[in-house]
Amino acid sequence: MNNLMNNNIKISPSLFAADIFDLRSQIEILERSKVDLLHIDVMDGNFVSRMAFGAEHIQMIKRHTKIPLDVHLMVKYPERHISDILEAGADIITIHQESTSSLYHCLEMIQRKGRMAGVVLSPATPVQNIKYILSLINMVLIMTVNPGEKNQVFLFDMIDKIKEASELLKDKNIDIEVDGSIDDKTAVLCQAAGANVFVSGGYIFNNNNIEQQIVKLQQALKIKNKI
Repeated sequence: MNNLMNNNIKISPSLFAADIFDLRSQIEILERSKVDLLHIDVMDGNFVSRMAFGAEHIQMIKRHTKIPLDVHLMVKYPERHISDILEAGADIITIHQESTSSLYHCLEMIQRKGRMAGVVLSPATPVQNIKYILSLINMVLIMTVNPGEKNQVFLFDMIDKIKEASELLKDKNIDIEVDGSIDDKTAVLCQAAGANVFVSGGYIFNNNNIEQQIVKLQQALKIKNKI
């Protein structure tokens, strides 16, 4: 599993933006397009106002694809959900730093099962909050919009935050993922600042040609082995 986290450029389409009635065929398109990860948002209607995906859905998706599952927990008390999410087949689990007082314990739970663990930083959460847990994480997810809200625009202040995270993680084998209004233009800005994993939802799925959108993103990010 460790070969997932090697600081290469990776694209992680967000299934929250996919057509739920056509999900299987859309995942097949993503497989043909050789995307690196599938981003799955788990929302509890509590930590964020919206609700999406649970362990049962993750298990179903896992049965139908070999693409590693990048699960983003937007839930309060993630320690109550981690075991089920792991059992369902998550390959990577990222947890909001603000969602629990037991972050260290949560990360240890994931690591003990041999899966990848990460911390999510909402726009107002400082990068320095992860300083003392670097030995327990494989990924830092920087939100470039407010988590779980509709119709948002990219927060350009987050570019400096990505740079700050990149400096903190210098010489460490920890990926920097970005999520929120990521398209072929904002992805390039984030990449220049130090990000290497790109979650993209509406840009990929809200279009008649998913494959074409992925190619445009791959070209923008200069992913040579995919284009």
